[in-house]
Amino acid sequence: MTDVTLLFATLGHTLVSDIQVPGYIDRDGPIPQFVPLPRTFYLVRDKDCVQFDVPLSQDFLTFRVAERPTPPENLDEDEEFATSSYGRLFLSEDLSSFAVTRIRCLVSDGPSPGEVLVKCAEFQFEDSSYLFADPRNLFGIRLAGHGAYDRWKAWEQNLEAPGGTLREVVWTPGS
Repeated sequence: MTDVTLLFATLGHTLVSDIQVPGYIDRDGPIPQFVPLPRTFYLVRDKDCVQFDVPLSQDFLTFRVAERPTPPENLDEDEEFATSSYGRLFLSEDLSSFAVTRIRCLVSDGPSPGEVLVKCAEFQFEDSSYLFADPRNLFGIRLAGHGAYDRWKAWEQNLEAPGGTLREVVWTPGS
């Protein structure tokens, strides 16, 4: 569960320099391979990062400010922790940092009064680059680009929502 207002305050008016996904290096084959652990991703800022997670067996995003990416608790001791930069996939301009210019979330009420569950989120950078985070993917958080939020929203509106009605909340610099 998360406080959407706190999410907006944490990321609004901030610069993001990278998008990182944690994982490990698999050295069992002839060529070492990065294996992502997609239950988490990080928006990296100048002095810290904002860590997004999907709790085990849940379908919503949580977030917290972290000093740096950290190995997950379930990483085996023989697995070498690493992160992979996804910034070039989603941050299209050749800049060293990107202003967050809009955040859109679809949320539902949580199990307790006043709690809000973030069912998906879209981050817009520099009014032109997009990162969509869908925590309801079978393997963890699905990251996608421009248009994914609107497709997800249209698809969701065609289904019977077992978790209740979804509502959209939006942050922009003027809000």
